[in-house]
Amino acid sequence: MDIPVVDMILRAGWVARSINLMLLFFSFISWAIIFNRLAVLSSIGRNNKLFKDKYDTLSSVSDIDKIDTKLMNAPLGQLGKNGSIEYKRIFEDAHTQSVKDHSFFLQSQFAMVSEHLESAFLGLVKSFDKGVFFLAMMSSIAPFLGLLGTVWGIMNAFFAIGNQGSASLPVVAPGIAEALITTIMGLAVAIPALYFYNYFNHKIERIENDMEEFKDILFVRIKRETFNKFYTDAHPAPAPRLQPQMQQFQQIPPQPPRFQ
Repeated sequence: MDIPVVDMILRAGWVARSINLMLLFFSFISWAIIFNRLAVLSSIGRNNKLFKDKYDTLSSVSDIDKIDTKLMNAPLGQLGKNGSIEYKRIFEDAHTQSVKDHSFFLQSQFAMVSEHLESAFLGLVKSFDKGVFFLAMMSSIAPFLGLLGTVWGIMNAFFAIGNQGSASLPVVAPGIAEALITTIMGLAVAIPALYFYNYFNHKIERIENDMEEFKDILFVRIKRETFNKFYTDAHPAPAPRLQPQMQQFQQIPPQPPRFQ
């Protein structure tokens, strides 16, 4: 049984066939990118959430390394690992350097931690939109390729009318069919590309916002734990003092027993 659309494609001229083949190739690449980004971004969102849940149960930033390796490979896990490394580096630098001004030392260390976390964050999110720009290109180019085929098909229809001297349906139908099939192909490529381009941009933006929020939370926690450890070590808690009554009691020398 003949399929009308396939039959129209096969009967089209070489220009329409070339445009349709080009659009078919672009459609194949677009859907490959769509399926890939759906899988990758869903995995990133799921693993980021699992890592954040584990992170919230930790008692210290240095315990991040104890989280499962699979979750550590998530972008949020990589960001947390960088924070743990920077946290440990602060105390290593404090032990290897003769620190005289703790305020200046901590200020410079925190500035380096902030820069390293920001650099790690930018490096991690850079790959999220891999291939998405191609969808934006296809959403713009495919309709114009379809329009080119449409114009070419209509030109062929008018050329056939001029040659045959008639505007009957058998004369103009091949050209009109050629024009319509390229229009359909162009829209079939552009519509999914445009939809998923906007969908992926929205999803990537949400993931980036969550990661940026975690980066700020991690930085604040590093500062708090560093301050606590530095000043606890530098100013240990004083020994508990005895009550005044007990001190007075201890100062009274024992009296020898009296015999009657």
